[in-house]
Amino acid sequence: MQTIKHTKISNELYAALALLFCTLVILALLFLNIDKSKIINLNAADIKVVDDRTVLGSSIGNVVKTNQGVDFSCQINKSHLNQPFCELIIDVHNLAKNAPFTGLDLSNYSKIGLWITHNHPTQPGTRIELRNFNPAYSVKEDDKSLKHNTLEYLEAYVTNPVWLQLNDFSIPQWWHNSYNLSLNNGGTDFSNIYTIAISPSSKVQEGDYKLTIARIELKGKYISTATLKSVLLLIWGLALGYIIHKIIPAKKVTNKQPIPAKKAVIFGAMCCPLTGALNRIGLRKCFDQLAPTDLQNLSVIFLNIDYHKDLYPNYGQQIADQILQQFVCEVNETCRSSDTVARWNVEEFLLVCPDTKLPQAIEVADKIRTAIQEATWPNKIKITCSSGVAQMHDEDLNDLIARANKALFKAKNSGTNKTAAA
Repeated sequence: MQTIKHTKISNELYAALALLFCTLVILALLFLNIDKSKIINLNAADIKVVDDRTVLGSSIGNVVKTNQGVDFSCQINKSHLNQPFCELIIDVHNLAKNAPFTGLDLSNYSKIGLWITHNHPTQPGTRIELRNFNPAYSVKEDDKSLKHNTLEYLEAYVTNPVWLQLNDFSIPQWWHNSYNLSLNNGGTDFSNIYTIAISPSSKVQEGDYKLTIARIELKGKYISTATLKSVLLLIWGLALGYIIHKIIPAKKVTNKQPIPAKKAVIFGAMCCPLTGALNRIGLRKCFDQLAPTDLQNLSVIFLNIDYHKDLYPNYGQQIADQILQQFVCEVNETCRSSDTVARWNVEEFLLVCPDTKLPQAIEVADKIRTAIQEATWPNKIKITCSSGVAQMHDEDLNDLIARANKALFKAKNSGTNKTAAA
């Protein structure tokens, strides 16, 4: 037993240390703010310019790779178009894979950083688009079918580099109207980015638009802050639940199955094998162990199950035995810890009550009768008992038991579920 207790304490100590270690690791990840990053290799990327001359406009775009990065210039000229445009297209296909339609999965990143030097202070802003391919809405060789995850910003209000949150990107209404997406595909999608497009904003005025892109980088968490907090709450919730379970033990369910008599350990084979109560040999041993002071006010109670002889023919041996077993169980649970129950014959039991005067013994007998009457019995049988009580005077034990037995007959002759005293 000592070894089991020691092992349990050791396991709880290890669990507490593991909880502390996990908590420190999670807090470190939260406070250290460790990011993962991905840099777009501008030197290896396929970069080109698309302007509105493809739709008979007059704007002219140009791109040149230099040691400082990528120089993009666009001369916006008015034409028949409502929105003249130039776009710098950075192709970020994963060329290392032979599988078709393979772009960059940026869904686990939270923001994109642009190292951009602008040379157009009068222009209203810049637009960046992360264009995603998905077979649910995209068509091969149709660039417009790529989902345009778009964000516009004013360079006058940001620093260099500018960090843009991917949560702030949205889908242009014209693209929604063109492809009429279902609810499942209506939001932003960064799972398979084909191209990054940078251009003047949709409200750009006529004139020259120039910028240099030195670097493009994406950042995100290896494990999101929300996930770390959820794990921390989970493990501490489990720990708190365990502590509450230890402090407030589960409610004990009363088991009406037969339990060993209180003196069974002491008297061993001197017990009735069916009910666990003492047999007559065990009862004699019980009397021998009583102190002289216990004999001065010794009382005994005879208990008899009313109409017990009808149980065997009406319900069978098994049910009758179960009732005997439960009867002893109910007596043991109701009487005092100093009292001892013994089986006298088939349906009669003798309860030995040391240092107990007659009025107290009658109270014990009545309490037992009430418990028997209110208990739930097999097959919903109604069980009651009668009792006879006697207190020892200047006599031997045989005379005491005989007087208690006479009191029992007196109780049974006056009706069932009665108590009589000698």
